[in-house]
Amino acid sequence: MRFEGIEEVWMKLVDVDLKIAAWDRDYVELNPRSEKGIKVRVKDGRLSVDYKALWKLGKTIKRDRGLEPLELRVPFGVPVSVGIKRGEVTAEGVRFESLSVGECKTSLKRCIIGDLISAVSTLSGSVVVKEKASVMAIAGRVTLKVEELDGDIEAVSNMGILKLAIPIDSDASIKVEDNGGVVKLEGINPKDPILGDGRNTVTLRAEIGGILELSILEGDEDDI
Repeated sequence: MRFEGIEEVWMKLVDVDLKIAAWDRDYVELNPRSEKGIKVRVKDGRLSVDYKALWKLGKTIKRDRGLEPLELRVPFGVPVSVGIKRGEVTAEGVRFESLSVGECKTSLKRCIIGDLISAVSTLSGSVVVKEKASVMAIAGRVTLKVEELDGDIEAVSNMGILKLAIPIDSDASIKVEDNGGVVKLEGINPKDPILGDGRNTVTLRAEIGGILELSILEGDEDDI
């Protein structure tokens, strides 16, 4: 399924295995395994996709209740908003206006993030912050490497574990808000939590039961 003139993409998914990547072509390509059960609408440059696993549309035996595969290709820079419940997400080079995952396994590679919420899920990978971003871990585990920090970011852990790493050459001011959880700083002086000129604000907030760790990336470290 090919769509031209798309300026933004919105997706609502249930029990779907989503693979999404940005490319240098000027159109959007959507490839479901079956067009049955998928609702697609284009209006004013916005592509809306509502998709559920086929087994949810009728009676099936338990062994057939797997994730429905869905592939999406978008031009570089086109904003994408995704809400997904029970599934998997693999994304590369995508600009996420928002990404909300529940009961999912998510892997990101050099994705630009806006609002990111991970609930009862596992999320990991590398991201880029261009303007303002937020990351929230709710009763799950989030591990992210920020490859470029060119804007403010707020990180919140609520009954979850959130590990965040930023480059050693970042220009960042670290602000800690301990609301009953645990915030750990690695490689950062808590009495002078400023890197470079400090123009980007990194806000860390751990709610009750939450653990949040911020560390510094040196060179081309793969693990955080």
